[in-house]
Amino acid sequence: MKHILKAVVLFTFVAGLSIFYVVYKTFNKYTIDIIYKLNIRYILFALFLSFLYQTFDVLRLLTLSKALNVRYPMSYGYMTSFINTFAATVTPLHIGGELASVYMLKRRGTHLHKTMSIVTMKTLSGMFFFVVAFPVTAYYLYQKPELGVDVLKIFVISVGLGLLIYTGAKVFFKSNILSPKRKLNIKYTLRKYVATLRIFLRVKKSSVFLAFFYSSMLYITFLLIAPVLIRAFGKNVDIPSTMLRQLGLLYGIYMSPTPGGAGVGEIGGLDVFRHYLSTYELGLFVILWRFVSQYLSAFIGWILFQIILIKDNEKQT
Repeated sequence: MKHILKAVVLFTFVAGLSIFYVVYKTFNKYTIDIIYKLNIRYILFALFLSFLYQTFDVLRLLTLSKALNVRYPMSYGYMTSFINTFAATVTPLHIGGELASVYMLKRRGTHLHKTMSIVTMKTLSGMFFFVVAFPVTAYYLYQKPELGVDVLKIFVISVGLGLLIYTGAKVFFKSNILSPKRKLNIKYTLRKYVATLRIFLRVKKSSVFLAFFYSSMLYITFLLIAPVLIRAFGKNVDIPSTMLRQLGLLYGIYMSPTPGGAGVGEIGGLDVFRHYLSTYELGLFVILWRFVSQYLSAFIGWILFQIILIKDNEKQT
């Protein structure tokens, strides 16, 4: 719990600075008036897309779990997905999401080698979209060099900021997370892990294909949230071009060394979406977009994680 709280504090600090910068650069006396003019229907639709994003994440993990005879109710899948989002949001490179998946599957009594195989396949399925989308992203940024330079500049700055955060975190997190009592038989576990991965790739091809499909739909749904929210501001935009314009930023957010892509998402959003909105609308839009697409789900996951930890602690006492 101590380490989790420190991670939350670190994320809050970085995200808070980013939001403060956005407010400082874009908010003025007209911004407050815009809030009352927003189209609520499009905001609700964007929230539905955010829930759909979580649903594809649930289906992906559920499919891979069933392939190895690991079964749990759909409600537990949603709980896992929201907790994954929270853990990914407060850790660099979204790595906490994978660790949270391991924890939630282990709670169901799943053997470690199966858990590792399921989570590895989940990670690979997520990488599939980025591999397939890379040529499209590279070509689009080549066609729009000014956007490519902006995204690259923001990413480089985030790497520098991430190195500073990493250095600070080494001082902040003084103790080791894993105690000696929790050390595992690595050789045995890895042997079983490799054997299970072979089962996935040789026998469970249909499950792997479905997981890749759900991952692609997950990120496509994420890219749809922004154009829907832009329409909430009364702007008509071409949805495919808006989605393409976000691709470079999507790579930046998910590869950023800052917790949950904080800073990259907010400041990068100012550059990516400035062609669709006026200055006094832009900052409000970026904050709303980040809240709907990630931070709301992360907050729900934080609450659910507290409930899980309390229950697990009660069982141990």
